[in-house]
Amino acid sequence: MNNDQISVRTVVLLLVGALTVVVALQKPALGAAIGVGVVVVALLNELMGR
Repeated sequence: MNNDQISVRTVVLLLVGALTVVVALQKPALGAAIGVGVVVVALLNELMGR
């Protein structure tokens, strides 16, 4: 993986994180559900990467 792919991945992750924060502030129940989903996907990504 080269640096361009890493930077694009970082930008996408930051945008998704920002979107989750905005949704959580506007609609707390939906934001909490999205937040839990993001945490589960992140944990699975870490576990599968090892």
